[in-house]
Amino acid sequence: MEKVEVRFLPQNKTVEAMIGSCLMQVAREAFIDIESSCSGKGTCGKCVVQHVDGVAEEPHHDEIKHISAENLAQGMRLACRSKISGAAEYRVLRGAGKKHRILSEGLMPAFNLNPNIRKEYVALEKPKLEDSLDDVARIERELGLKFGEKLPLSLLQQLPRVLRSGGFKATLILADGELIGIESGDTTSLCYGAAVDIGTTTVVVSLVNLVTGEELAACTMINPQKSHGLDVLTRIQHVREQPGGLDELSRMVRECIDTLIGEACAMAEVPRGNIYEITVAANSTMMHFLLGVDPSGIGKSPYVPAFTRGVNVPARDIGLDISPFGGVYCLPSVSAYIGADIVAGILSAELADKDERALFIDIGTNGEIAFSSKEKICACSCAAGPALEGMNISSGMRAADGAIEKVFINGDVEVRTIGGKAAVGLCGSGVIDAVGELIKAGVVAPSGRFVRLQPGDARAWAHRLQNGDGPASFILSAGKDGGSISITQKDIRQVQLAKGAILSGILALLSNLGIGMQDIDRVYIAGAFGFHVRMESLARMGVLPHELLDRVTLIGNSSKSGAILCLLSKEKRREAAFIAPKIEYTELSCFPNYDKLFTDCLSFTGI
Repeated sequence: MEKVEVRFLPQNKTVEAMIGSCLMQVAREAFIDIESSCSGKGTCGKCVVQHVDGVAEEPHHDEIKHISAENLAQGMRLACRSKISGAAEYRVLRGAGKKHRILSEGLMPAFNLNPNIRKEYVALEKPKLEDSLDDVARIERELGLKFGEKLPLSLLQQLPRVLRSGGFKATLILADGELIGIESGDTTSLCYGAAVDIGTTTVVVSLVNLVTGEELAACTMINPQKSHGLDVLTRIQHVREQPGGLDELSRMVRECIDTLIGEACAMAEVPRGNIYEITVAANSTMMHFLLGVDPSGIGKSPYVPAFTRGVNVPARDIGLDISPFGGVYCLPSVSAYIGADIVAGILSAELADKDERALFIDIGTNGEIAFSSKEKICACSCAAGPALEGMNISSGMRAADGAIEKVFINGDVEVRTIGGKAAVGLCGSGVIDAVGELIKAGVVAPSGRFVRLQPGDARAWAHRLQNGDGPASFILSAGKDGGSISITQKDIRQVQLAKGAILSGILALLSNLGIGMQDIDRVYIAGAFGFHVRMESLARMGVLPHELLDRVTLIGNSSKSGAILCLLSKEKRREAAFIAPKIEYTELSCFPNYDKLFTDCLSFTGI
């Protein structure tokens, strides 16, 4: 079939594409970031591009549904519904060139520096007739160790050359006491590792000096898999329905991690060949994708993953470019929906070591909740959905310049945006803040409905409430391009469903334990959900009672912190392996009368 050139702006990237291929797919293969929350099904209307030059087809009916006639006339199209008809140029409109704000900092408890990887310089006695020990035995004698029979073939192949070329002076790389590699000369000062947090929405890579324990650089990126859906179930569906879908999504996350490792090495001026281990914390689905394991069992009842235990694999087997001796350690998970990211969070918050009744909440694209006490740790997962991250919201966007992140209604409305830029949309903290302020101001009733204004209502915000014949909405801010940033009744409903899922999960977990909110000593909130949102907004929505707010501790990206702990401490790694199988998982769908509990939790009232 004929190939033509397609150019993307403002990236100024030109690629070849087959006639008849989908523009969205062409963009994905070219690593062009185009927003899409429906995985290219034409239902979200967010993958808007502008046809600038060349050949374009007539608008698809989905484009007519989501794009006004005026904008269609100006070349606006949906990337998922546009077919390549000839050479063309398109401008990516949503989020192009924006710098996203991704949380990379997290609580780091005290620990003993004792990494799994260590280097040892040796100056061996050269062989002679009266001392003809083989090379491996010569090293064992020097170190006072026995390596057994599991020496890597690559090590044995390099060993004679490296020892003899360096006059039997070399640096040994050991992993938990086992010899995995050898380098000529003294390279003991060059010993690094990487800790990785793979979220459904974001990926974070931290470069760490294994000798000093110092974090040298942290790099972040939006998870490129988002082009195949904002949640794990949509991505699992892609694997089931599309031939090669698993390979595609695995490649995406691996290339993302490899790119971030390269960026971190460039920032710290560290050779990536001196990275010897990568530790990974991720939810169960992302861990399956990383290793190229089919996650389909996670996506349907009875929700069974292929594995939950910690896994060690050679880095080269999953396409990560570090030392040829390098390995990847994947932290253990608990179940299909309580992943290694939660185990890492529990580890970094030291919940298993504390004599307190603590609630651990990590709300992202999905919501995980754990309760710990001296006696046990139990956990559940709730389908919070992506609304609290700004997705599935009419004006929603990820945290980037111009995103409304704070809302204040004291008479009229005041908004604050990331970077102080003109408002272009609502990120997750802005959505929560907006709903909390609307409840406080009486714009939204406990039922979640906008109030009905009486004629002549003199309240300063009254002119912003649009609930006439069309869809009800509340104008928060004038937009950058003359439009407005609003929150709609449908948006309120999305937030309400997320709030109901979180609160019902908390109450179900506590009910199983026979305790109430008043019995909680401490609440740990992980991730960007808690780091940027105002706690009083959560209380106004009824997620947490006001009396618990002074017991809240924000612990940031605890998933990355846990991965770093497992990189720098063999004791912490063993602790993670010990904790994970002891966490009791509660399946909410099996909780008695859960549907009623969930419905009761939808109301925007205090607990």
